[in-house]
Amino acid sequence: MDVSFQPTHNAAVRVVSRADGIPTPEVFAVTRGPIPSCPEGGLLIRVIVAAVDPAMRGWVSRERNYLTVEDGAVMRAEAIGEIIESRRSGWGVGETVFGVFGWQQYAAVMPSDVYWKIDVEVAPAPVWLGTLGFNGLTAWFGLLHFGRPKRGETLVVSTAAGAVGSVVAGLAREVGLRSVGLTRGADKLRRCRETLGYSEAIDYNAPGLDSALASACPRGVDIFYDNTAGPIADAVFPLLNQGARVVQCGSVSVPNWRDVPQGPRRERDMIVKRLSWHGFVITDHRDSFPEALAHLKRLFVAGILDAETDILEGLDCAPGALQYLYAGRNRGRLCIKP
Repeated sequence: MDVSFQPTHNAAVRVVSRADGIPTPEVFAVTRGPIPSCPEGGLLIRVIVAAVDPAMRGWVSRERNYLTVEDGAVMRAEAIGEIIESRRSGWGVGETVFGVFGWQQYAAVMPSDVYWKIDVEVAPAPVWLGTLGFNGLTAWFGLLHFGRPKRGETLVVSTAAGAVGSVVAGLAREVGLRSVGLTRGADKLRRCRETLGYSEAIDYNAPGLDSALASACPRGVDIFYDNTAGPIADAVFPLLNQGARVVQCGSVSVPNWRDVPQGPRRERDMIVKRLSWHGFVITDHRDSFPEALAHLKRLFVAGILDAETDILEGLDCAPGALQYLYAGRNRGRLCIKP
């Protein structure tokens, strides 16, 4: 271990109760304890910045999810960190890495918890949690793999100014799609049009969403990249063209899934319009990460991809971070600096 490194304690955010709907601060507790020891064959990481993701809502929900963080455990989070002690060859002290380190200041992990090493000369650490991290990979797989885009087609993106939507916009420009972004608030509408390059931007909270979408998509919709589900998706579905592709990335507008929400039934549309509707979890595609990440890095260096970040200072902010995120107060990728 570097002799200059002399930590005194480890602050961590733990799950202490289950959430109904959007997690409130009472779901979490900030604790302090000893610095963990570096495990045999493992690494000790100093966390530089950690992610705040919409998916975390499901991880702490009362309903079981594809992934659940149990009561008492450190809140799971992707993070960027510096190796401060290594007991595994090939992993050096001082290297910066991306992995699952949680909402805490220090993490004792195995190399299997690390996804890859990063180069802060290419981009600052927070960018590797967003555009060059799982958000970028999610956008890449969703649009290019499941969306199967063709030049000149019309794409609609919900939560268009968010960390995933902003990367989808850049990829859409490269492919040659006409993109329509759904967001809320004057600042995010302006960002969609002026920074992210959407052809049109619509406030989904404003009256007349159906007519605004119809006006923005006179030739219908070929790809719907959906992060919300619910009423926003209900407004898009009637505009889907024959052979359209729906990429289901999230469902943030649905309060809970214990009581399945009732709404328009789309099974007939699936048949008549020959639709494709794909849901996916990005960690299922780990074998293809190097190809996707190399593409994203080229586009970022070329200035094609946006990388705005919003950083909360200190773990004391963490318990309220998901409320902050779901209220739409963040600009770009939301992170916590422990």
